[in-house]
Amino acid sequence: MAEEIENEEVEYEVKKSKKPLIILVVAIILSLAAGGGGTFFAVKQGLIGAAAHEEEIAVCEEPPPPPDHTLYFELTKPLVVNFSPSSSVRVVKVTLTMSAEDPATIDVLKKNEPMLMNNLLMLISAQNTDNLKTHDGKVALRDAIFDDATAMLEKMSPEAEIKDVFFTSFIMQ
Repeated sequence: MAEEIENEEVEYEVKKSKKPLIILVVAIILSLAAGGGGTFFAVKQGLIGAAAHEEEIAVCEEPPPPPDHTLYFELTKPLVVNFSPSSSVRVVKVTLTMSAEDPATIDVLKKNEPMLMNNLLMLISAQNTDNLKTHDGKVALRDAIFDDATAMLEKMSPEAEIKDVFFTSFIMQ
């Protein structure tokens, strides 16, 4: 009888030990499947992987854009041009400002201001006064002044460059 009780305990222990083992194996398989599925989803979405990592590296390697250091040069005197008595406009008075990023360009403009003013006076006096009354005529004059100033800068200092030309006052009488 004692032998039968021992056999029942051994059978009971064996049955008891298989059930947790099966549960443990199933839990491991399910967790591996869930982890694999999550990884697959993350790779497919681009959250993990070489492409996302390369983009992150590319973003880190790009240097930041240089800060905008716009400098301005205003002509010391306004440009005053007289037109013939037969034209609809008798006098044009223009004050100009030029922008550049390099302080050396501003220095070149200051050093050569008399030549620049002469060239601009000649350019303005050659304009048709009826065109100067329109917006398109003023834009065309500004573009011509930009081209003339750029050409002068190329002769004086090839590395100097202006960014833009602004009319700070434009009076026609």
